[in-house]
Amino acid sequence: MKIKRPPIVESVSDFVEHVMGWTRGGERPVAFRGEQYTGWQTQPKVFRPDVGLYEHEKNAVRDLISIHPQEFQEDETMFDRLVRMQHFELPTRLLDVSTNPLVALYFATAEYKLNGKAEDGKVQALFLPEERQRYYDSDRVSCMANLANFTADEKREMAKAYRLNRTDFNKHPVVRRLLWFVRIEKPHFEPQIDPRHLQQPVFVKPKMSNRRIIAQSGAFLIYGARRLSNTQVDTDLRLSRATVPAGRKAEIRNQLERLGIHASSLFPEIDKAAGFVVSRYKNSGV
Repeated sequence: MKIKRPPIVESVSDFVEHVMGWTRGGERPVAFRGEQYTGWQTQPKVFRPDVGLYEHEKNAVRDLISIHPQEFQEDETMFDRLVRMQHFELPTRLLDVSTNPLVALYFATAEYKLNGKAEDGKVQALFLPEERQRYYDSDRVSCMANLANFTADEKREMAKAYRLNRTDFNKHPVVRRLLWFVRIEKPHFEPQIDPRHLQQPVFVKPKMSNRRIIAQSGAFLIYGARRLSNTQVDTDLRLSRATVPAGRKAEIRNQLERLGIHASSLFPEIDKAAGFVVSRYKNSGV
């Protein structure tokens, strides 16, 4: 069987043509993600072995809140806090995506070298059914976000509990602890969690509460389990991919800049804007 290779993106117009043709069963992508290196797995940063934070996720979350409590005063839920932590570049169980494909293309054009060799980037289009799409205040999102409050041992216990039926699962001590965290946000939450719902990533529409999310048309995939159980395959999440050649990254980024997609527009903080201004004149050759 011949494996179909991802299309190659040579220009912005080329990319737009690919995007317009991306459909699955008549459905359009719910979001897009750009990565500067094709060799990376698509997963939240906290799950990556090289980051080394998964075993210490609970403490990392608390450390950041402890150091900067004022930054989190207005956050009502654990999901809100994870979004803010992601903004401050703490690895979390959230995966950044955008509903704007050109934003994803911008991130795919960032330079990346491996052993001195410039590497290709990629843009992925994500397809998920409506039942796997949620808003920021969803019960399912609350359950998944609050897994960040678990110790490494508790997460291992939860991984074992996923094998139980729904009734026994909700009686398990580690699940009762999860319920305790969720009820801080939602006092009337009932113990009726479907274990499958914690294992499958969900697309989340966040509050447009910070300038960067607005500028990047930002959204998230939230992950519960680090990996699916051996008996489960996620047949709902589908990806289409395009490759951005290393040799075309600079020109494509220049084209995006002419369309208003650049560091200053996507990162509205003043330090990012200043960096963009400096790079513009540095690269002008004057």
